[in-house]
Amino acid sequence: MGGAASPMQRLTVMIGPRDHVHHHSLAIELMARARRARLAGATLLEAVEGQGRSGVLHRQHLFSDGTPLSVVIVETPANLARFVEQNRDLLDDALVVLDDVRAFRA
Repeated sequence: MGGAASPMQRLTVMIGPRDHVHHHSLAIELMARARRARLAGATLLEAVEGQGRSGVLHRQHLFSDGTPLSVVIVETPANLARFVEQNRDLLDDALVVLDDVRAFRA
């Protein structure tokens, strides 16, 4: 391990590719807001396969945009709490997971 591990939190927002806000992608809007909030970093991940509450299996296909998306942010607990509070309008219908993690640079 390179440096000392710091207590952080990981926010994962799980959404669908067809989730939109103001006529554009919810995932892209979350990424833009994370950037404007000057969070340490955010990553948008596209699943190869996923199953949600409906029980329907979503798979990645060559000409399909039906796979689940996740926005993952690792940041201090205070900064994430502020981000979540300021962005409740986007998070109300999404599955949001908040984990305590320890982060370090290897």
